Amino acid sequence: MTAARFVLVLAVAFAFCAVPTEARFTANVIVYNLLNSSTLVFDKCVASPNITLPVQPHSVAPQQVARFFVDTQQVLEDVSGFCWWHIEGSSVKCDPDAPPKPVTSCPWIGWQRVVVAGQESIDWECETPGHFGIGDVSITKRLGHESKQYCICEPSEPNCQKTCAEI
Repeated sequence: MTAARFVLVLAVAFAFCAVPTEARFTANVIVYNLLNSSTLVFDKCVASPNITLPVQPHSVAPQQVARFFVDTQQVLEDVSGFCWWHIEGSSVKCDPDAPPKPVTSCPWIGWQRVVVAGQESIDWECETPGHFGIGDVSITKRLGHESKQYCICEPSEPNCQKTCAEI
C-alpha cells in the first residue's frame, strides 16, 4: 500500500469515527400570560448581530401564549439578547433594580451563550415587575437546542413555578 493510499484510508476511517461536536444553537422560548385580566404588551427584542429571531414574540392576552425562536448563524459562537414586554395598565416598575440596557420595561427575558474551548454555557434570566410571579421551566429537546417556557403570574399566585411546570 502506498503512503498516499494509506493516508486516504486513515482519513476516511477517522471521518466515520469522528463525532460531530459543532452545531448551531437554537432555542424555542414560550411565554405564558397567566394573569387574570392584563395583557403582556410586546415592546422589543434586541439580539447580538450573529443571531436571528425567525419567530418574533407578540403581545399576549390573558391566559394566552406567545413564542419566539432564537437561531445562531454560525457554529460555536457567543450570542446574547433580550425580549421585553410591559403589563398593560400596571404602573409597577422593574423591581428592585432597573432592567439591564437596552431593556426599558418588565417583564423581560434575556439569554447569553458563551463558548469556551468548544464547551457552551447558556444563561437565561427573566424578571417581572414588583411581585408578579415567574415560572421558569427548561425542556431540552436535543444537543444544541434548548426549549424554555416562562409563565407570568398574578402577585397573589403562590405557586407560579409549580403551575408553570405542570403546563
